[in-house]
Parts: sequence; structure tokens; C-alpha cells
Amino acid sequence: QEQMEQIRKDIKDFKAKNGLDQVILLWTANTERFSAVEEGVNDTAENILSSIEMGEAEVSASTVFAVASILEGCTFINGSPQNTFVPGVIELARQKKVFIAGDDFKSGQTKMKSVMVDFLVSAGIKPVSIVSYNHLGNNDGKNLSAPSQFRSKEISKSNVVDDMVASNRILFEEDEHPDHVVVIKYVPYVGDSKRAMDEYTSEIFMGGKNTI
Repeated sequence: QEQMEQIRKDIKDFKAKNGLDQVILLWTANTERFSAVEEGVNDTAENILSSIEMGEAEVSASTVFAVASILEGCTFINGSPQNTFVPGVIELARQKKVFIAGDDFKSGQTKMKSVMVDFLVSAGIKPVSIVSYNHLGNNDGKNLSAPSQFRSKEISKSNVVDDMVASNRILFEEDEHPDHVVVIKYVPYVGDSKRAMDEYTSEIFMGGKNTI
């Protein structure tokens, strides 16, 4: 609760100091683990506010920032892949008529994946295997080496593929998905120089296979 009140104060002070009509909060911090959506904890607006007051462990830092932003009437944009917007946050934003948006910038390999899968599916080429490998250093790589944080990123990357597959029921049956594997390794020496490699295997006409 104390942290949320400090964030609200910081927003008010920043707005007043700079003579602003509106403030937009943009979350760009490291990936957090997915929060469990639990009844009585973060499932309603009332419960999320109560949980913040009690310091519940399932309320993430990004969610605290989002709630503070909403209570101050400020748009909140989430640039990381965790589930910041649990049901209670969404309900609160609707009650306060405040915009919230975002579930990962998808500015690197994930952006390329969305372009590639869209191209293949739109061309009638059926991707059946997508394997992605990454290694990177610095704090981002170290953070993603933790299984719980990696899972958040894995879900975000998988959603891109799932959305494209769901858009084409000619190529894919209901509940049919490509084999999709994501590997992220922490290599301290490379620092910010992230390396990413993808392999896309697709079925084409006359029983052929295409690999990119």
C-alpha cells in the first residue's frame, strides 16, 4: 500500500511540476513471473485493492504500478509479457474509465515471428514446426534464466503463433497447432548483444517440406 501511494504521489508531483494535462505510464522493466489469478485476491477491483493493502504475494510490481496509474486517471501501457492486467485490474480500469494496453513490446524475435507466421499462413503454407533459440547477457538474460520469468516470455511468444493459426481453419483443424519450442539461455559475456535464431518447417503442395 505504501509503495502504491508513493507511486501516486510521484505521478501527481510529476504532473504538477511539468504543468501537464495528462500523464501516460509506460512499463519497460524486466519480465516478471505470471501471477496466479486467485479468487479473493486479484479477481475483482475490490479484491485487488484489498490485496495491495495487505501486501499479497500474488500482486506483482507491475500490477501495483498499473493500479496506481488507474487511480490517478492515467493511461498505463505494459511493455513486458507477464499478466499485469489480471481481472481485478481490468475491472478497475473500466470502473475508472482509464485506458490500459499492452502485453509485451514484441520488438525483436517475437516481432519477426509474427511477420513470418503471418506470411506463411497467408500464402497457404502450413508451418508445422517452429523452433526459436536465443542467448543474451546482462540483467535481462539473467532474469529470463529463472523458470517462472521464462514461462511468461514463452507464453507471449506462443500467443503470436496461436493467433495466426486460429485465423486460418483451412490449414489448421480446431485445436491443431505447430510444434513450437522456445529456448533462452543466459550468456553473461555477450551483454546486450542478443543472438536469436529461428527455424520454420512447413508443409507445402505435393507432400513437400519447406524449411526457412
